[in-house]
Amino acid sequence: MSDSSTFDTNVVTMTRFVMEQGRKAKGTGELTTLLNSLCTAVKAISSAVRKAGIAHL
Repeated sequence: MSDSSTFDTNVVTMTRFVMEQGRKAKGTGELTTLLNSLCTAVKAISSAVRKAGIAHL
């Protein structure tokens, strides 16, 4: 990383990756639903930790 002010705009989020792979697999969608729920839970926990600070949990 030579320049810290530039951002890589060609990133794939976990949610996008899960959705794309779920479409390719042509399954029932249960694993996709589970992984998306897990992503949402992790985001909620991350938000709570940021608001409270890790020491106040």
